[in-house]
Amino acid sequence: MGQFPTGVCVVALETEDGEIAAMTINSFVSVSLEPLLVCWSLHNDSGRFDLFAKAKRFSISILSSTQGEQAVAYASRADYNPRESDFDKSASGLPVVQGALATFECSAHTNHPAGDHTMILGKVTGISGGADDAAKALGFYRGEFVSVPEN
Repeated sequence: MGQFPTGVCVVALETEDGEIAAMTINSFVSVSLEPLLVCWSLHNDSGRFDLFAKAKRFSISILSSTQGEQAVAYASRADYNPRESDFDKSASGLPVVQGALATFECSAHTNHPAGDHTMILGKVTGISGGADDAAKALGFYRGEFVSVPEN
């Protein structure tokens, strides 16, 4: 699958304790326009499986090519302390990555078991960003971060 380039995003939510939980994903995909649905995949053995699989609301931030440090930080499988300075609050109060190319606020729609992952579908309730036509997205290809598009 390393031969297939993907985008890099961070899924984030606020825990019951008011803390930020975040993880890097490269499985983000648009599913439907009516209703507006998106999907991402969560590994069933993730230490944060219950937290993310049972979330009622979450955000997805599409990272820019300058945000490799955040991508690495939130890809950690170990416990970590999210840096609050990496995040802003969306219009509805969800944590979103500062400087992301675009962010999607989502409410949980459905989850579908799929092998060793669970596909999480979210209904998009808000969108922001996307205005900087010169910005490049952070991609992942053959085990490395890349800028998309590459010139």
